[in-house]
Amino acid sequence: MLLTTLTLTLLASDLKKPTAGELTSPTMPATTGSAVPAPAAPVPEARAPLASSKGIGAVETPAALPQGSTAIYAFIGAPELGIGFRQGFEAAELEARATFDWTQIAGIAEVGGRMALYRQGALTMAPGLFLGLKVDSGSRYFDTANFAFIGIRPRLDFALTYQVAETVQVLTKVEIPWAIATNVLGSQFTPTLAVGAEFHVGGPFSLLASALGGVDVTKEPLGVPQVRPAWGLRLGLGYRMF
Repeated sequence: MLLTTLTLTLLASDLKKPTAGELTSPTMPATTGSAVPAPAAPVPEARAPLASSKGIGAVETPAALPQGSTAIYAFIGAPELGIGFRQGFEAAELEARATFDWTQIAGIAEVGGRMALYRQGALTMAPGLFLGLKVDSGSRYFDTANFAFIGIRPRLDFALTYQVAETVQVLTKVEIPWAIATNVLGSQFTPTLAVGAEFHVGGPFSLLASALGGVDVTKEPLGVPQVRPAWGLRLGLGYRMF
């Protein structure tokens, strides 16, 4: 009798033990040894680069080229024709330029630089300092106050440029050149204000159109200073290498 009772107790305890399938949560599937891969993160859409990153401007815009940018340009107009080279650095720009004034039959070669005083978004402001040499024939066919001389020509300027569209930058520039004769007693002082725009015309090329106005103060040898209006027009083509 005792043996029968012990046997029934053992059978009852075996029936109460949970099976392997019952140990698995009904709400969580059993693992099979291989991890379920996580969903891939969405890839952000690529955005088109800003126009400014494409190298817009070469002749006179932007006011100071960004670091690593190089440009060459040429322009025609009244009273000057010219060619130039620009090289941008981190916070400044180096420029070399040669011009020919066909109203005076005079040549000017100058070199200098601009400091990127403010560069934020589409706006750039840069003051500049240049030093040049001027050789004037003294021709008076167009300029009755002109005189022959060789002299140094320091020039201060301040340029402000603003990119108003994908392919257009507008320009405002103040220039203060002062040609000081070294072989005679005379000088030419011509402060001007220029306004214009430069247009991207495809690839690395841009086209500049500008106009300027101001005063011309000429001091001839043994003469008195003569004050006259100064004006100019310029049409330029630039090539932005980088």
